Amino acid sequence: MKTKRNKRQFKSPNTYVIIFIVLVLVSLLTWIIPGGQYNLDDAGRSIGGTYHTVKANPQGLWNVIMAPIIGMVGNDKVAGAITISLNVMLFGSFLEMMDSTGTAKIALKSVAKKCQKNYYFLITVLTFIMGIFGTVQGAYEEGFVYLLMFVPIILALGMDTIVALMIVIFGTQAGCAASIINPFSTGIASGIAGISPGEGILFRSLIFIILLSLSSFMICRYAKSIKENPQKSVQYFRHEQDLAEFSKEEEALELDSKQRKVLAIFVLTFVIMIISLIPWTALNEKFTFFVDITNWLNNSPILGKILGSNLVPLGDWYFNEVNGLLIVMTLAVGAIMGYSFDKSIQILIKGAAALVSTAFIVPLARGIQVLMTEGNITATILDASSNTLGNLPPVAFVLVCFLVYIVMALFIPSSTGLAAATMSIMAPLAVFSGVSESSMVVIYNLALGFVKLFAPTSIIVMTCTQAVHVDYGSWLKATWKYAAIFFVVCCGLLLLQVMLISIGG
Repeated sequence: MKTKRNKRQFKSPNTYVIIFIVLVLVSLLTWIIPGGQYNLDDAGRSIGGTYHTVKANPQGLWNVIMAPIIGMVGNDKVAGAITISLNVMLFGSFLEMMDSTGTAKIALKSVAKKCQKNYYFLITVLTFIMGIFGTVQGAYEEGFVYLLMFVPIILALGMDTIVALMIVIFGTQAGCAASIINPFSTGIASGIAGISPGEGILFRSLIFIILLSLSSFMICRYAKSIKENPQKSVQYFRHEQDLAEFSKEEEALELDSKQRKVLAIFVLTFVIMIISLIPWTALNEKFTFFVDITNWLNNSPILGKILGSNLVPLGDWYFNEVNGLLIVMTLAVGAIMGYSFDKSIQILIKGAAALVSTAFIVPLARGIQVLMTEGNITATILDASSNTLGNLPPVAFVLVCFLVYIVMALFIPSSTGLAAATMSIMAPLAVFSGVSESSMVVIYNLALGFVKLFAPTSIIVMTCTQAVHVDYGSWLKATWKYAAIFFVVCCGLLLLQVMLISIGG
């Protein structure tokens, strides 16, 4: 009898190998692309029309090795990712504490039970919630937090981990692509472009509704196909392992009094995060409530000494303040459950340790930006793009500009980094081509949101797929068609914007 040969399955390299390969490729580009720089203003932003060639600075093997390290701690040119990595680990601590109480599992199981007969509704609600997080606070690095909450529900309803990944990644990045009031993209990019974040807010709201509705529809279609034929899933081979790891049964079906308080702390934590990251005074300069009350507390002779005189108002928080909130809330949950302080600290450390491998991905990705900056090729790539785009008509301009931003976002997936490097150059180009500065902010947001759905430099893709044991190749295989549809719709939205501008002008 002829023995059947086992087919050799392609296995995608792990996350670290993929990003290291990208680092090597970028270092090779620094040997090929001529060096160049822009003059910078006092805020460190590139000044249009000031591009000049400088001596090339090819990046060698040692630079590749050092890039992730500099990406972690930062230097005078690139901000360090250490606060983001710490944020990842402290989210792990918070979730570990929640897990120790059993609260989240019981609550999630209740949600799953109520939505068993209407998984379309469940997917739509969760996707829109993710979109809200993306559009108001730029949810990105912390995506794995939501993923670990949703996976048990999705598996319990007979779907696979790809569905949960799509809810988190497509949901948050559709929200980021709209970025109605996202301070980390729209806020910064608008400031660099010299306009208010309120400009274009109505069109960005329309983008939010369209992209989130599209994402929900696509995820529901995929979920339906998997429920009807589980073997279609690229993760079917480990379905039983996923069930064993993520869907452990809990005996308790109702929350006790302590767990209800813990659930309230859990919800309050995210409410505070959302409120703290919305740029209230940027949206309305008269809305100074949080600033006023913080100033009062800072200047209070008694409370100012007890709380400290350096409190940051809600609306101006960043990773440092969020990290402090996570520590406080993690310990607060332990206190409510009656844990000893030693036990709470042990849980905090255990949760952080579980996500160290995930946290290391962040500086690896930031290392790409380090190599481009140190190699003096960022400005050269940008100048070549601006020379190409300068004389295009509006319709061609927005589409080509979208493609240019997609390429740039592949190498600089940081919203703040990409805005600082490009917006002062690209916004004037938009006006010259017959569109507005706010249109360029939309192009920039859409490109970032699209790229972060699939790129190996996307932290949310790499951390989330790793967390649920989905290799990068499998993620692309399962979702490339949906990403392509997302791209086409983004192009359609840009054409719609040009049409609205021509009508209004």
